[in-house]
Amino acid sequence: MNGHSDGGSEGVGEGRTKGDGNDGKGRKMSLLDLLVEAELSSYHTSMKTKLKLRHAEHLKFVTEDDLAEIGMSKPEQRRLWKTFHRHFPVSLVAKIKKKVFGRGHETPEIDRKRFATADKQASEQHIIPITCITLCKQLGEGEFGAVWQGVWQSSSGGVQVAVKCVASEKLLSNPLSFLQEAAIMHRINHAHIVRLFGVVLDTKEIMLVTELAPLRSLLECLKERALRASFPVERLCEYVDQICEGMCYLEGQRLIHRDLAARNILVFSAEKVKISDFGLSRSLGVGEDYYRSNFSVSLKLPIAWCAPEAINFLKFTSASDVWALGVTMWEMFSYGFQPWVGMTGAQILSAIDSPRSQRLEQPDACPQEYYSLMLQCWEHDPNNRPKFADIRSVLPEIQPQRVRSISACNDGQMDHLQYAKDELITVLSKRPREYPDGYYWRGVVKSGRTGLFLPSNTIAHIGAEYPSSMLTSVTDSSASSTLMNGMSHLKSSFGRADKKKKPLQRITAIDAV
Repeated sequence: MNGHSDGGSEGVGEGRTKGDGNDGKGRKMSLLDLLVEAELSSYHTSMKTKLKLRHAEHLKFVTEDDLAEIGMSKPEQRRLWKTFHRHFPVSLVAKIKKKVFGRGHETPEIDRKRFATADKQASEQHIIPITCITLCKQLGEGEFGAVWQGVWQSSSGGVQVAVKCVASEKLLSNPLSFLQEAAIMHRINHAHIVRLFGVVLDTKEIMLVTELAPLRSLLECLKERALRASFPVERLCEYVDQICEGMCYLEGQRLIHRDLAARNILVFSAEKVKISDFGLSRSLGVGEDYYRSNFSVSLKLPIAWCAPEAINFLKFTSASDVWALGVTMWEMFSYGFQPWVGMTGAQILSAIDSPRSQRLEQPDACPQEYYSLMLQCWEHDPNNRPKFADIRSVLPEIQPQRVRSISACNDGQMDHLQYAKDELITVLSKRPREYPDGYYWRGVVKSGRTGLFLPSNTIAHIGAEYPSSMLTSVTDSSASSTLMNGMSHLKSSFGRADKKKKPLQRITAIDAV
């Protein structure tokens, strides 16, 4: 792919027949043939003598003023171009350049007035020449096209990058909007958001050049059984905090992700994750068709992550991103299970929308307080959902406690946690459904095994010499108080002020799915 050019007006089709500039018999289409097809043969002499045209493909150099000069009316011009583009389709990239930068700009610049609020350097669209990109190996196929590992020869040297090759049909809706969104994404610089270095336009496909994640997506990592021990519950809790930090930044910038999910969280190290594909669903002209096309059992795209108002009205806000965060957390603590697996989009909407208001069940390895937070994220009324900033403020208060066993448990009972002496256990619930009196706690060990255990057989991980059972009354009371205060805070201060809004128009096409 490296070294491809957009081919000017010669198009981007592969193995063209109709639309390859031929007359159907393998011969180059003549100017007269094209004019006859457009019912404009009377202009043939003028085009040859006044405009000095010899072949049909030379029309790509003609301007509107040139055609007006030989007496061609606007309707006739439209008929001419319709016929011309049928045989000589303009490449996608050429369309974008013409739309945004006008004719004759080989090295385009973004109009600085469009981004007056940004600083001088950040306000420029970062257009990367194709000669600076080398594609090495394909990493996979994303929702918007192929993803490659590559090298970007920047001014400071070679940089390992990920290159998203966006399929041409994904950009047909609004090329101007795409580049405006890309300029915004380029300015985003946050520790937990994947950096967009720039955009390559001089190819048959648009290339988005981003940071390369060495360890793939979080979803892929979590689904690998062999990696389970590398992603214990306490580490997932750290990831939740990092994701919230990144989303809090976007929320503060009044920016919406629209497609937050574990597949769009990339692992850069065991300790660090970053949010990817921010803004892609909007910048690629995603709308009703994007979601409607995925109302199927296969469900490759985000119906299962969408809030009811996003599905019903295509209304995307920070509140719908919060809903998606809840589903992303569910994915994480279920170690990569697909939410609402086996259900169509219509069935999912019927389940989560009023009056049924069903919610995903608590994953086996999910701490109780985190599941309570998920339920807050899944409030049907978007005004009652937490904001990312306030979610971050409560996360330190609900971190799961860790205890250390003072003896082994190998009783073989199916619902009991089996563990060795001196093994760390992360507490998932101090009042599980089976034992609401707290006689047994529910916990998880590093390998991912979960089950009930006796708190009297453990001590606090901080090194206290007292058994956890002696601290039960204190820690339960403290934890309950913290959680109640935190969740009360979620319901009250997280609430978004009600405002008078125009009634939304419900989309009903999904009923037929």
